[in-house]
Order: sequence, then structure tokens, then C-alpha cells
Amino acid sequence: MLMRMQRSRDTGINAMQREIYKIEDYKENRRLVYLDEDAPAFCLYSKEIRQFGLKEGLELTEGVYGEILAILTKRARERCLYLLDDMARTEQQIRKKLKEGYYPEEAIDSAIAYCKEKHYIDDLDYAERFIASKSGSLSRRMIEQKLYEKGIDRETASKAMEDSNISEEGTIRAFIQKKYGDISGTEYEGRQKIIRKLLTRGFAYDTIKQAMTDLT
Repeated sequence: MLMRMQRSRDTGINAMQREIYKIEDYKENRRLVYLDEDAPAFCLYSKEIRQFGLKEGLELTEGVYGEILAILTKRARERCLYLLDDMARTEQQIRKKLKEGYYPEEAIDSAIAYCKEKHYIDDLDYAERFIASKSGSLSRRMIEQKLYEKGIDRETASKAMEDSNISEEGTIRAFIQKKYGDISGTEYEGRQKIIRKLLTRGFAYDTIKQAMTDLT
């Protein structure tokens, strides 16, 4: 048993032996199937558990596991499309959602590959659209940080940022004019308030000062 469990940890759900460690109730007539004690391998509806005759101690054959994987792959793809219909998401965000649904890695990879092939998932396009929506109020540095947090890798973020051709000083000037109007007569305290506001948005102090000088 120990050797079987170790192989399962080392090679994941593709381990040659797939003996069911335990099955536990989840929610909404669904149940979690464990192939080792660490984490659920996949989730099925109770009727599917009965359909396949799954129970603790049962070793899944290649044929049975293949049928289960086919069901879960189709379901993962449908889940992807549902999530993307709601809003644009990065590959990492979709993967996170699918993992939370206890889909096997094979099913997740297949669903992601399908959506990328159809350009439903396109991290570069996502990054470019995000930059366009934020470039009027945030610095390049802060936009890049937010892209990383959303799962966009540095290479993709850098390419999208280069293509956007953002001018930091131009962004600051536009932001000031939109929010504060003419600042030529603004006194010291008022100018410091504007500077602090822009610093919280990630702009460098020297760039802020130069942009403000251009406006006065």
C-alpha cells in the first residue's frame, strides 16, 4: 500500500495503479474521489459513482479511468467556456478555477489547450486590453505588477507594454487635467496632495514633478 501511494504522489493521476483510497461527500450530489490520502483526484456526481461502481479499495482499470477522464475533460471545457463568457480571464485564473473544481490535470490541460487554440484564452490580448484600460490612471510599474498578479508572465507583460507605447509624463498630465483641471495657481499644499495621489498610483516622484512643471 505504501509503495502504491508513493507512486501516486510521484507521478500523479497517471500512476499505473489507481486504487481508490477513499470517497467522500462533497456538495450538490457530488463526491470526491481520492487515489491517495493527500488530496482529491477528481469529483463526480453520485450517480456517476454508482454508474462506474466506484468504491474504496477498487483499482480503476485503464478503460474505466479513460471513460471518467472523457467525462471530466468535456465538463472542464464547458466550465472554461462558462467562465470566459462571464469575463475575460488569464490562463492562470482559469487553471485556478478548474483546480478548485477538482478536475484532473489531464482534463485541465486539454480544456486550456482547446480554449487557447480558439483564442478564447489569449494572455497577450488580455494584457493589451488591461493596459489600455489602466494606462490613464496607473504607472507602468503598477500595471505590470497587477498583470503579474493575474498570472501574466513577465515576457508577455513586457511585450504588451512595449506595444502600448505608454508615456508616463503624458499619462500624469492627462490624469491631472481630468481630475484637477488647471493647476497653475495651485498652492504648495494642494500640489503636495496631487503628488501624494500620483505616488499611490505607482508613478515616480521625478516624473510627477516634471509633468507638473509642464502644466504650470
